[in-house]
Amino acid sequence: MKCPNCNGEIGRFELAPECKHCGANIFYCQQEKLLTDDAKMCELEFASFRILKEKLKTAFIGGPIQIMRIAAMVAAIGIIFIPFVTLSAFLPLFEAKFSLGAWGVYQAFTGGELEALLNLREYIPDVFTATLVLCVLFVLVFLMGLGVFGTLILSFINIRKSAKAACGFSVAGMAFSLAAAVMSFFMPKVTEYTFIIAKPGVGTFFCIAIFVAIFILNLSVIRKNITPDIKEVDLKRVEMRKKIKAGEVTLDELPIPVFETEEEKAKRLEEEEASQALADKARGGEHNG
Repeated sequence: MKCPNCNGEIGRFELAPECKHCGANIFYCQQEKLLTDDAKMCELEFASFRILKEKLKTAFIGGPIQIMRIAAMVAAIGIIFIPFVTLSAFLPLFEAKFSLGAWGVYQAFTGGELEALLNLREYIPDVFTATLVLCVLFVLVFLMGLGVFGTLILSFINIRKSAKAACGFSVAGMAFSLAAAVMSFFMPKVTEYTFIIAKPGVGTFFCIAIFVAIFILNLSVIRKNITPDIKEVDLKRVEMRKKIKAGEVTLDELPIPVFETEEEKAKRLEEEEASQALADKARGGEHNG
């Protein structure tokens, strides 16, 4: 065992409370060292929390653009619940009508309309192919909505990169939505059959509008260069914490405070002066008494 004050060797059976080399109280020195180490680690670890808090604030509630961006990107998930395209099929001994949307597809699946169309693919291949393409476009639009939502969730890591990714997903979503709208307008001509009709639903235009809004808002984030306001001293603290974990530096080698800004230093000195003034005032009162 070594003395926490002078680092002198203390024998295993030496039970005296004071160090034989420097006379310091070993117990109080150990407690002081533990408290000092805790203060150093608290300073370094709290810097990571401040950085994360600043990133979350900047990504989600840092300004009106970020708030509108959240609303638009969350709305992109609602695409699956809104009728995308309405299909009406009128065949001999068969009539069906369903919408491409979560509820419409579920009703068509449980009602047998989708199964009937699959069974008729050998007789009306053009109709089947066109319907399949519309279904694929609906799935792609929904995947673009999920992609946009995913970039929103991860935007606190790097808001600029997430905004660029969201712009890409929104452009692709606009293209797929527009393709579905155009195809649904011209589907009878494309398939050469007039007994199946496709009409764009509310969801198609909603998709185009919401993807345009997402693109504009994320482009604004990029152009305005919205980034978290992280203090350089906090970055130094995080880097030092990594070095301590890697064993490159020990807590004993670090001062307290480990790092501090000019504002933090001025505040600390002011508090120390105030404490010293109170202590001097208390001593003066004792002497007068």
